[in-house]
Amino acid sequence: MVRAFILALSTSFALLTASAAVAAPDKNPATAPSGDYALDKRHAALIARVDHQGGVSKSVFRFDGLDGTLKWDGAKPEQSSLSVTIDPKSIVTPVAGFAEELAGDKFFKSAQFPTITFVSKSVSLSGPTSGKVAGDLTFMGVTKPVVLDVTFGGVGKSRDGAKLGFAATTRFDRRDFGFTTLAGAIGNDIDIQIDIEFDQIKK
Repeated sequence: MVRAFILALSTSFALLTASAAVAAPDKNPATAPSGDYALDKRHAALIARVDHQGGVSKSVFRFDGLDGTLKWDGAKPEQSSLSVTIDPKSIVTPVAGFAEELAGDKFFKSAQFPTITFVSKSVSLSGPTSGKVAGDLTFMGVTKPVVLDVTFGGVGKSRDGAKLGFAATTRFDRRDFGFTTLAGAIGNDIDIQIDIEFDQIKK
């Protein structure tokens, strides 16, 4: 009796585990359905890193307030386009009270400049799953060109259709945007790492 119960329990657990398994994503961009996609705010992260004290270590910040759209062309990914908006007030730091200070008048001036935006201008492929997205970054009211190094993570499933995943990195000089506070104490080059998903918009 006990043996039968244990066997039944093991079988049920195995079936539950199998049903919960997620298939590996398709890494071929050509299989991703063309169309309009909306940023999945639950699966979007932007990390900023900057030298602290002349490079003794890195100060790391996270922005949680991201939104955006992607127009995807599966047959010709280089004809795709991207627009992303970041809320500077959504910055998170491990130092108590510092996020509010960064969003305030001393640093980001988020009351005067309530959004950070990136709008793509061109896409070029550098490999089967990699490319460069050139566009305009607007930060603290100043617009400058930046280039994202992008890797295609794969095609998954969303509630209404396909889900596309990407990782991206870039670097820019904060002084180009008039962000000169604490010059010397923190570095000028800001490294950005982005991990993001987009859900297909069904029409």
